[in-house]
Amino acid sequence: PHAEKAAATLGVDPKAIISQAAVETGWGQYVIHDGSGKATNNLFGIKANHHWQGKQAVVDTIEFDAGVPSRQKAAFRAYDSIGEALDDYVKFLSTQPRYQNAVTSGEDAARYAESLQQAGYATDPAYAEKIMSVYHSDRMQGMMP
Repeated sequence: PHAEKAAATLGVDPKAIISQAAVETGWGQYVIHDGSGKATNNLFGIKANHHWQGKQAVVDTIEFDAGVPSRQKAAFRAYDSIGEALDDYVKFLSTQPRYQNAVTSGEDAARYAESLQQAGYATDPAYAEKIMSVYHSDRMQGMMP
């Protein structure tokens, strides 16, 4: 229901949002945890930059530079609930001009994923492809109409 609410607000296919969260968290198996071991509920890998005033967790992550992966430490946003995480995801995408193409193409999941990648949402050069692989997976097809 949180993804459906976020999707309705953004005008995005809810399966695309869930597919992105599945890619970011390995279907929920690799949700970021803070230093005390508590889940951050960060389903979308949103980093905590200098504008972020909320909780955060610093963890190892893989970033790509010119297609080459490397392990780095990065600060990620932390949320008290899944609903809070999805509300922030909506705000994050809708208030940053670089994601405007993704939001305006949201009803087309492939264009949405590609637009996120082109806007620099993730450094993984196969990011959109991975989202669409999940989107078209049997598991996702059985999850939502």
